[in-house]
Formats: sequence, structure tokens, C-alpha cells
Amino acid sequence: MKAKEVMNHFREVGKWVDWDATCDQFLHGDPESDVTGIATAWIPTNAAIRQAAKRGLNFFVTHEPAFYPGYEDTETGRHLVADKKRLLDECGMTLVRCHDTWDRMPEFGIPDAWASFLGFGSEERPVESYYKICLLDPVSVAEAARLVLEKVRALGQETVLIFGDKTRQVTRMAVGTGAITHLPTMYKLKPDVILATDDGMNFWSDGLWATDLDIPLLIVNHATAEKPGMQAMATYLKKVFPDTAIEYIDVAYPYSFVV
Repeated sequence: MKAKEVMNHFREVGKWVDWDATCDQFLHGDPESDVTGIATAWIPTNAAIRQAAKRGLNFFVTHEPAFYPGYEDTETGRHLVADKKRLLDECGMTLVRCHDTWDRMPEFGIPDAWASFLGFGSEERPVESYYKICLLDPVSVAEAARLVLEKVRALGQETVLIFGDKTRQVTRMAVGTGAITHLPTMYKLKPDVILATDDGMNFWSDGLWATDLDIPLLIVNHATAEKPGMQAMATYLKKVFPDTAIEYIDVAYPYSFVV
């Protein structure tokens, strides 16, 4: 199988993607290369690239960028980009980004996989939406946070941030992922609590919005909310390409806390 066959499949299923203006593309390597195995991961750290190569996987599918957006023109950025490209060449690795396709992919994509990982019942998500409603038994905001924490500990996150009234009873939780937890859009789903991400909101505007609107927030790390989707991608690709070795590579993102 050629590397381009995987991207061609994403193009076939990603009917919602503007393929003339998307970040879903080859980032490094040869689309004509023969695939010995596929690695899926949230982001291609150098350690993850080495791990994939050690497992005999030479086609790396990342959800997030590889080459330090915003830092490319800095001294450290240029150094890091050159080092990563050298590492990819040494490993014989072809690198592709699958973001816009997987952000809306039904069932296995980022939003649906995140909601499924949390284990709550949920409402159906229209394919054009990035958000879901999870349905909880009546619980306090604090208890909802504990339920989420029980799940995300397995992903390496040790805390869930609560913003707002911890005692409020809630049943409808709007869930988003990544850098697109746009709170006003999520609020249109009529939640009584919102599960957002640290990269998808900020406190000087979103915090003020939530405070004055009196809507509680739970907040987790960007990577935490999207790793389940990349785990699900490995499961999905195994069904599509059953004769190819496919593995999820966990990315160690050093996100922790002290008390």
C-alpha cells in the first residue's frame, strides 16, 4: 500500500472538508512511499516519531501540526524544524496531518470519540457540528467534574478545573474538544454546564462571559480531549486496511499540577 492511499481514503470520506483549503495534507515524506505500518497520534513529538519507527511504522498520521506554528521564524523554531525533518528522514517516515477530516468524522472522529470515552449518554451530533450534548444523571458540578476526572486520569490528566458554582445541579453537558470550544456556540445547545479545553477558551473573555451568564465550566487540557479520537482512528483504520500494521502512539504531554 502507498502512503497516498490513506490520504485518498480521508478525501473520500471527508465530504465536509474544503479540499482546496485544508490543513489535511502531507507534511513530510513521499506520498508514493510503501507503507510498512501506520502510527496515529495527537501530535508528532520527536519521541513519538522515534517510537513509531521502533515499532516498524513508517507512516505517521498526526492530528495537530508538526512544525511549531508561530515559532517557525524564530531561532529556536528554525533549529527545531530542521532537527525534526532530519529525524523523519532518518526514520524513513512519511508524515500526514488529518485534522479537518477527523474533527467532524462520525463515530470515530474527535468529538464523538471524546464523548464516548467519557462514558455518558449523548445526543446525536450533526456532521457539521464540533460539539455534543452529554446526558448526566442529576449531579452537582463538582460531582460531574469528579466523573470526568475518573476517565481522564487514564490519559495522564490529574485534575479537572471547575469555574463557577460547584453545587449547581446539572444534567446537560455541552462537550467540545481542542481549540474550538467556542462557548457561545456550545451554549446554543442549551446545556447547564460546559466541558471546555484550556486552548479553546481564555479567562479574560470567556471567563467573564461565563460569570455574567452564570454558566459553570469544566476545563481539561487540549490533548486530553483529543487523544481518544486518535485512539479511535487507529481502530477505524484497522477496519479499512486490515492487512496493515496500525498502532496508536501515546504522546507524553507533561501536564500536571501541584497542591
